[in-house]
This record gives sequence, C-alpha cells and structure tokens, in this order.
Amino acid sequence: MEPTTPPSPRPARWPGAVCPPGAPGFVQSAKAWLFDLAPARWRYEEALHTHPAELATMIRLHLEAEITAVQTRLRTLRGGAPADGGGTPAVTPAVPEACAVYAREHAWACAMLDQVRLIEDALITACRAAAGRRRAGGAPRRAAVPAPRPATG
Repeated sequence: MEPTTPPSPRPARWPGAVCPPGAPGFVQSAKAWLFDLAPARWRYEEALHTHPAELATMIRLHLEAEITAVQTRLRTLRGGAPADGGGTPAVTPAVPEACAVYAREHAWACAMLDQVRLIEDALITACRAAAGRRRAGGAPRRAAVPAPRPATG
C-alpha cells in the first residue's frame, strides 16, 4: 500500500468548505469552492478542471482586477479622480449607499483573495506531488467536465 501524507491542520483563514491540504478530497473540495467564486462560464473549460492550480491562479487574477476596479471607482465617487482619467467628472454624484456597497465589495474581494492565495499555494504543492507520483508509475485520473456550453449570439 502506498504511504499517504497525513492531512495538515487547516491553516488560519482557510475556507471552511475546503478540506485541509493532504486530506482525502482536498483537490475536489478546493475546485468546488473555486468554481463557486468563478464566472459560471469557467465551469465549461476542461483545462480548469484538469489543472486546478490554474483555476486558482485565474481566480486570483480575477479578484486582483476586481479590487483594482473597485478602488478606482471608490476614488472617483469620493471625488479623488476623474471618471475617465482625463478631467471629466464622474457621471454620477457620490451616493453614500453606493460607496458603502463598493466598500463592502472591496473588503469581500480582499478576504477572498487572501483565501484563494492559500488554496492556490496548496494546489500547486498537491499538483507537484501528484506529478511526482505519476512519474513513479501511478496513472493520472481524468476530471469530470460538464458538457460544452451553448454558443451565445
């Protein structure tokens, strides 16, 4: 029987829905959690099912872009910068309720980014370990992928 790595305890800030690294089901639970954060169309990309570390990387990049966009909009709404960068004022005046929504989204995206980074690092480690086992003679497993999405016009 092949020796297994004992699961490590859940790191601080680890998402509760994801099994700890090394535990049975870690990769599957990480993929499920990541796909919940991803745009729905990403579920139909076979490469993201086959390479979960790339899924985590794409979500990290997506969150980083969202954080930048929200920060820019907050600065614009609060009068810190023109909306188009060229001197034109924001189209809408600062609405306190809208600013609060942007601030909450910013806080959420930052928290998710922190967790996605943890998952990304753990998936990279798990993928390297799996690649080492494959080189040692284990057979790779195909991931289940949903049917292709219909074309939109």
